[in-house]
Amino acid sequence: MAEVRRDRTAWVKLGVLVAILAGGAMAAAFTPLGDYLSRDGVGAAIDWLRGSSAAPLVYIAIYAAATALAIPGSILTLAGGAMFGVAWGTVYTTVGANLGANAAFGIARFLGRDAVEQMAGTRLEKMDKATENHGFRGLLTLRLIPAVPFNALNFGSGLTAIPWPTYALATVIGIFPGTFVYTMFADALLAGSQEASREALLRVLLSGALLIVLSFLPAIVKRLRSSTARSAAATLLVVIVAQGWQPTSAAAQSAGEPIPTHEAFSSVLADVVRQPVVDYQRLVENRAGLDAYLSVLAGVDPTELAGETREVQLAFWINAYNACMLRLVADHYPIQKDAGLLARLKNSVAGRPENSVWQIPDVFSAKHCQVAGEPRSQDDIEHVIIRPMGEPRIHFAVNCAALSCPVMWPEAYEASTLNDQLDRAVSHLVENPAHFAVEGSTVRLNKVLDWFKDDFGGEEGLRAFMVDYAPAEAAALLADAEITFFDYDWTLNDVVR
Repeated sequence: MAEVRRDRTAWVKLGVLVAILAGGAMAAAFTPLGDYLSRDGVGAAIDWLRGSSAAPLVYIAIYAAATALAIPGSILTLAGGAMFGVAWGTVYTTVGANLGANAAFGIARFLGRDAVEQMAGTRLEKMDKATENHGFRGLLTLRLIPAVPFNALNFGSGLTAIPWPTYALATVIGIFPGTFVYTMFADALLAGSQEASREALLRVLLSGALLIVLSFLPAIVKRLRSSTARSAAATLLVVIVAQGWQPTSAAAQSAGEPIPTHEAFSSVLADVVRQPVVDYQRLVENRAGLDAYLSVLAGVDPTELAGETREVQLAFWINAYNACMLRLVADHYPIQKDAGLLARLKNSVAGRPENSVWQIPDVFSAKHCQVAGEPRSQDDIEHVIIRPMGEPRIHFAVNCAALSCPVMWPEAYEASTLNDQLDRAVSHLVENPAHFAVEGSTVRLNKVLDWFKDDFGGEEGLRAFMVDYAPAEAAALLADAEITFFDYDWTLNDVVR
């Protein structure tokens, strides 16, 4: 009778285990909990947690509970990287994942092991022996492969005879590389903003490469154990392609168009610019002039352009940046909160509004605009072409379609008047208390000047530069004043209707 009771108890416990697993899946799919695992829900949760001193503890508790209930944690890992950065995001996620994984192991061991023994009978003995002898190595190998389901390993290990200390050690070691890579990936995406795009792109590429290497790591290690493989590995050549080859465009193959003057762009700007904003609705309704101007820029011979004066080149590329940005906004207008999951995560963490240009996929890094014979991104034009020309005043001239960005002007930049136009742009920003303000012994500046202060020669160079444009009171303070920066408002610089 006692044996029958024990058998019945084992099956009841197994039923409870199945109910827990099914309950976690159903909760994620059909209850309000699932809303927090969606892209909108995670964004809302990040907004709620941001700035809270308890955010790390809450995040760890949520992650541990979700893991213990077999709720997928990948999106939580990405959220951790977005909220806390690489270092602390990895630490908090690792703690939460290990707490949850060990809880899942204990639940499965207590509720399911007896029933498994009854079902498998003597067939389980051989597997248990193998698990006891090789459990650490086998589990560690599986933990290192990102494609192996994390929750399945947690609960599945509890049904085997692997000792808990062995399981815990293999888990804490095995999940760390994957956690670090996913966290770095999320943090890199968040950092993928205009001011740090190239560094962020490299970090995203590095994260992807590490993820691929991680997936094949067990096979690589096994292969390298053989002398033949070691010999082959010694001759392995790894080629990193920094920039993909692209076929020469038809515009570049041709003789190219002469360097244009920019009256056509001035006409476009005069029609839509309402300083400090732009009438994008009017631009959308009457964009033929902008498209025609960009068509001219696309056909310019890059060799001929490179032979022109510095002023001609600067005016050309400043206008190209602004014209390409106008078309990018017009192509997606009205801008709404419709970016992908990862973009929404980083936009939520950064506090970017729903009508920000960041809702446009790869807004600064996509090569969307044909200029001088090649497809260019906004980052290509600004960081690769304009900034190396050594003119810091361009940061008062290129417009990123945000309220905090230096304003667009109702006429294009021209080589013959470029110096005066750039000086006017700097003075206009300094005269606006939303971009330049003296508060006691502190001078507050537009955040753009923080992002790009190296172009001015660092903070001391920035102080010296601003003295020439600041009012007398502020100029006297600049040598010793504390410099702080306004928060950046990424709201679209659109007219209010």
